[in-house]
Amino acid sequence: MSKARELGAHPPRHSVMTDKALPNPVTEVIARTGLGARAFVYAAVAWLLLDGAFSSKSEDGASPGDAFRALENQQGGRILLVALGIGLFLYALWRFQQAIADTEKQGHDAKGILARLGMISSGTSYFLVGVAAIAVTFGANNGGDNGGKTETTAKWLMEQPYGRWLVALGGLILIGIGCAQVWRARSGQWKHNIDLSGWAGRMTPVIATGIAGRGLLFGLVGGFLLLGGLSADQSDIRGLAATLGWIRFQPFGLELFLAAALAIGVYGIYSAVQALRYKFPDS
Repeated sequence: MSKARELGAHPPRHSVMTDKALPNPVTEVIARTGLGARAFVYAAVAWLLLDGAFSSKSEDGASPGDAFRALENQQGGRILLVALGIGLFLYALWRFQQAIADTEKQGHDAKGILARLGMISSGTSYFLVGVAAIAVTFGANNGGDNGGKTETTAKWLMEQPYGRWLVALGGLILIGIGCAQVWRARSGQWKHNIDLSGWAGRMTPVIATGIAGRGLLFGLVGGFLLLGGLSADQSDIRGLAATLGWIRFQPFGLELFLAAALAIGVYGIYSAVQALRYKFPDS
């Protein structure tokens, strides 16, 4: 019995560490830095959109690549872009850790697997945005193609065997992601693991509106991808920047464009609140 008690009192070490890929203090630094970088990207894109709307500099939308090229021309812009790229890489690392080590305890059922796949998708997306920031710093990605990665990739896929159906599938997935974002906003699921006491709690209605607005934009981009795949016509495909440009030419287009720009900016605020108030699982 004494041996049994000793074994029961000291669980195997590997059971304590399976949910942590990195020590908690290191994870916090990585995640908060990455979330801050994500907040900056959304704020920069929103600023470009609002500047274009009020100054008529552009009849199209704006992408992270546009924001990076604008930052490059500012004093100290290249240093800022390098820091931003590193921050986005750290954000991607955190999302990969969440998915692989299951630090958020999503589990291994169908719902948990989908959630963890979403984390991997998010990490991959922001890793590529970080690559774009670094590329601008070193003189790459300075062309005039403002279609963005989504539109460029979709048009390339359209030229491949069965590519139109992959584009259509991607559109359906993006529509699903957009619907999920709207649901997160309405259900309050986005509040999970965020300390909303004090000033942060007063911002919840605004943040929820921004999350839902971003979800609607995702759904609209997904709709254009689905349309392009089904019609086999590349001209039907639009990324986020081109979709925002399309919105401007619809009835009440300026108002809708400004609402979209504000939603993007508010999502940046949401990222900043996460950076400051995210509650990490206990070690």
